[in-house]
Amino acid sequence: MEQLSEQKLLELYNDTLDKCGAFLLDEDDETIGYNIYEEFDIGVFSYFHVDSLLRLHESGLISTVKFNESNLLRRIVIDLQSNSEWDIGHFRTSDKWREVMRLCDRLKSLS
Repeated sequence: MEQLSEQKLLELYNDTLDKCGAFLLDEDDETIGYNIYEEFDIGVFSYFHVDSLLRLHESGLISTVKFNESNLLRRIVIDLQSNSEWDIGHFRTSDKWREVMRLCDRLKSLS
C-alpha cells in the first residue's frame, strides 16, 4: 500500500476539519449525521492519528500548537465514541461536543 504524500495528508486533514465546527449547529440532523458520523469520524481516526500528525509537523505543514490541539481533539473524539454522547441527540447540547466544535474552529483559524 502506497503511503500518502505529506501534501495529500494535509489536504485530508483539512477536509476533516471542514466537516465539523459551530456552523453545524444551524444544520439539520441529516447534515450533522453525514458530516460527523461518516466524514469527520473517519478523518479523525485516520488523519489525526499521532503518526499522521507527526508527519505533518515534521514536514513543517502544521505548527506545534496545531499538532498538540489536533492530538487533543482526537482524544476527545475517541472518548466521545466510547460513551453515550456519541449521537445526534447530544451533539447540540453536550459540553464535550462544544469543545470538539471549538477546537475544530480554532484549528481552522491557525496557520
